[in-house]
Amino acid sequence: MSKEPIPIVSLCGFLGSGKTTLLRRWQREESLKEAPLIVHDLSDFGLDAELLSDSGSSPAPGSLKGRVAALHGSHARENLHTSVAKVLKQISSLRPPLVLCESTGAARPWPLIKALTQSKHFYLRHFIVTIDALNLHRDFNDGRDLTESLIHAQDPALRQVAHLLAEQLAFASIIILTKTDTLAKPIVDAQVGILQTLQPRAAIGLSAQAGLLLPQLDGIPAPKLTELENKATQLGLTEQSATVENVEAEIFQDPRPFHPQRLFDACQNHLSTGLFRTKGFIWLASRPGHVLLWQQAGSQISLELKDLWRAEIVKNPDGKLLPEEIEHLQKQLESQHPIFGDRHNELTLIGTPSARESFAQALTHALCTDDEIAAWQKGSEFPDPWPSSIRQVR
Repeated sequence: MSKEPIPIVSLCGFLGSGKTTLLRRWQREESLKEAPLIVHDLSDFGLDAELLSDSGSSPAPGSLKGRVAALHGSHARENLHTSVAKVLKQISSLRPPLVLCESTGAARPWPLIKALTQSKHFYLRHFIVTIDALNLHRDFNDGRDLTESLIHAQDPALRQVAHLLAEQLAFASIIILTKTDTLAKPIVDAQVGILQTLQPRAAIGLSAQAGLLLPQLDGIPAPKLTELENKATQLGLTEQSATVENVEAEIFQDPRPFHPQRLFDACQNHLSTGLFRTKGFIWLASRPGHVLLWQQAGSQISLELKDLWRAEIVKNPDGKLLPEEIEHLQKQLESQHPIFGDRHNELTLIGTPSARESFAQALTHALCTDDEIAAWQKGSEFPDPWPSSIRQVR
């Protein structure tokens, strides 16, 4: 008796539209805890795979580790098809009831679909596209500008995003409008109507704070691969690259703390429309204990408390550590920075070359100087305009 093919649910959508947040919520559901994850990430850093991994560390790229396959860097671009083939073969031996795939926001939909459906042992159950309701309202006139009329827009970066969003929507079997709690209901209703016009064959779901669960989509039929292939041929998309052109990622790394006020000013003055996404971990001179998860998409920036740095924990501020635990932490910190310990900044910048370069320079200027670091060591305070209430990552 032949085995039934395994369904794949693919979650696509532009950078910062809430894909990882949805998946982190779905992972808490009992029925999805064992579902393998394919994380297709443009960055060489692999932050999304780390956030979605049970181990809390980034899996090695290009293969399945535990239940997570991290396809970042070259595995997300030129080697996508062969890397997916390797991962699907590994997943096939597990015979899971379902596979989840999160793609980079810069993904071209047809190469991704083609890669995920190359094996007869799998089929595409849903091709979901997430759309950030707030960004759709601010940048694309609630979706009205996701048409050919945007070709004449003045901003080339937004024009590029609009073309990619329209392309992703063309292949969507389900559209999830995220962050709907940030807008008034009449605006969201108008967005739904416009998206239905743009992609009349797709079902549309609304999600506030990742409140839409995967089982709620069970009644929606699977897309037909032949129809998607015909669409790719009709639109001239069969030979395109795996990710959109002229959008690359680079890593910003530095152990020095950010001066909170200068970092705030850098975001106010140097975040251009061509910097589509930044994400990673930072630390502020005003909050030296906090591992802060930084996520920026468009004009929105969020900070979440991920953990405490070991350099802070070893101080045993609450007196709960045993002497042997303190000794263990001290040994771990011996190979770290002599002043900062394990504290460091590591951000992935995704966008056009000029926008990435401009913001990277602004970030460098926002780092503390030698004199400021000396003042920090003496306990000096720093002006901090960032919100004092930070959400805890779970």
